[in-house]
Amino acid sequence: MEVPLPNPIVSRPHLRQLDWYDPNVFDPRVTIIGAGGIGSWVTITLAKLGVRRFVVYDSDAVEEHNLGSTPYHMSSLAEKKVRALKPIAEHYGFGVKFRGVTKKFNGSKLPPTDVLISAVDSMEARRMLFKAAVEQKINFFIDGRIGGENLRVYSVRPTDAEDRKFYRLTTKKSIIVAHLPCTGQQCIDIGLAVSSLIVRSFRNWIAREEYVPEVIAKISHLQIFSSPVKESKERKKWKAYVDDQRARIKDETSRVEE
Repeated sequence: MEVPLPNPIVSRPHLRQLDWYDPNVFDPRVTIIGAGGIGSWVTITLAKLGVRRFVVYDSDAVEEHNLGSTPYHMSSLAEKKVRALKPIAEHYGFGVKFRGVTKKFNGSKLPPTDVLISAVDSMEARRMLFKAAVEQKINFFIDGRIGGENLRVYSVRPTDAEDRKFYRLTTKKSIIVAHLPCTGQQCIDIGLAVSSLIVRSFRNWIAREEYVPEVIAKISHLQIFSSPVKESKERKKWKAYVDDQRARIKDETSRVEE
């Protein structure tokens, strides 16, 4: 799928990002699996960024131990997470169209989507999601993982053979992703950190910038490691477009000055 070029006319909330994304021109479809300490923050941040079309899967209800690591309020206790998340996303976003699915993804066909974001907590679920992404030829796949104070974010193109091979290896390695409650090691700062990296990866994709297949962070030591970047297939075309626009503006400015 080719990402359209930006339009110079846009609503004021997004003036700062016009050089790389105009939500009035390109309205990407985003599917997020998981509405907990990662998926909820990713949804809200993408909504602020200008994303409008969301499908979010989660079968769980809000529990008391979720309140310290998610945007949910006491009034949402016992409510399904996706139902509690819908008004929050609509409040912080701009014309958000949110569909919540109150069941676990079981490998069935996903709704039409451009970007699939995995915010699940098991390798089995990740393998199932990536299989669906490959079969449906989804454009971009992002997977966030947390284990204590360690986090990883994987960003790949399911249509790219090299990316497919790389990501499948990460689901076979003995990478421990701990299933811990929100303790002193795994609290809101960790969820926000991995969510920010996921959103940054989304931004790289939509801006046709280079993307990083693997990011590893140890939050306690503020250390971040990453794999070599991969150039977006649309990047050269984008650079040519930007250079052409700059030359045109420079030429028009020169004529006015004359």
